[in-house]
Amino acid sequence: MSDLPPADWYTDPEDESQYRYWDGSSWTEHRAPRLADPDGEPGDAPGGLRSPTKLVADTFSLSGRRWRPYAAVALIYVLSQIVAVVLLIVSANSILMGELGEIYDRISQPGFDPSDPQHEDYFTSLEVDLALVNFVPVLLGLLALWVASNLMQATVTRTALSDLHNRPVATSDTLRQAMGRVPRLMGLDLIVVAIFLLAVVAIVLAGIGAALLLIPLIPAFIAGAVYAVVVLPMAYAVASAGPRQWSLPYGARLVRGRFWATLGRLLLVLLLLLAASLAVGVVFTLAGAAGGTALELVSQLVQTVVGAGLAVVGTVAAAILYDDLGGESD
Repeated sequence: MSDLPPADWYTDPEDESQYRYWDGSSWTEHRAPRLADPDGEPGDAPGGLRSPTKLVADTFSLSGRRWRPYAAVALIYVLSQIVAVVLLIVSANSILMGELGEIYDRISQPGFDPSDPQHEDYFTSLEVDLALVNFVPVLLGLLALWVASNLMQATVTRTALSDLHNRPVATSDTLRQAMGRVPRLMGLDLIVVAIFLLAVVAIVLAGIGAALLLIPLIPAFIAGAVYAVVVLPMAYAVASAGPRQWSLPYGARLVRGRFWATLGRLLLVLLLLLAASLAVGVVFTLAGAAGGTALELVSQLVQTVVGAGLAVVGTVAAAILYDDLGGESD
């Protein structure tokens, strides 16, 4: 018996935005657009992308429709940030050999002047313990934060895609499935960081050894950064809920031919979220500064919670665009 799939329409392996007919033994030249939607709503843009205003409206509508899984994973993310800060303080205190409290008391005094002889002598006399064991708590905190951020990415993406297709999944099941995607997301993080570091190293080496190479390298770096703004959200959506293929190439194929339309929509969402974050930050920073240490801590916590909420909204918007572009999900 043949292991080949039966004759039918499947996603074109050469173009994710198309269906292609498989005759049972080979691909034919018959294709059809995956994004054609005869029941499309007014305001949908050609090519399957909804209009910018409709994207914003649908993002907030979808974010509020099933808030429980979003709230659960955002809470996990906020708690991981708190744990990371606490472990950072533990590490810093160990490295400074128990002097962190005294340092904080000194620098928090009204009119603190580091050039004052008394303070200058104190800071000069400080010793540090750089034993590796003192760095373990902060490394564990950063690891917890890394895992939690990717768990939030996967959970929000999977929840949004399931709602878009009217296939709601229980919060516990979504979290369990999302946890299985965390290693893949962490791998994607490492690949992105490696690409960025290679680009930076190339620019630095060119600046040291052959400055003329900076003329093409710097514009190429800027163009790559703009390209990443569009491709990376799609790649992270693939890693969160898409087929088990290389995420970056898959994301690049999705935006082929619709790069600028996708970029404009992502920038609109980003600017709205940035404006909201700045407004909340200014209000609560001023309130915290005027209310003493306790209110300042509350202000920082509120800003952290709001930041997590805005990150959820941004991930929902990326998931909607991923679906509009024809991205598949499991």
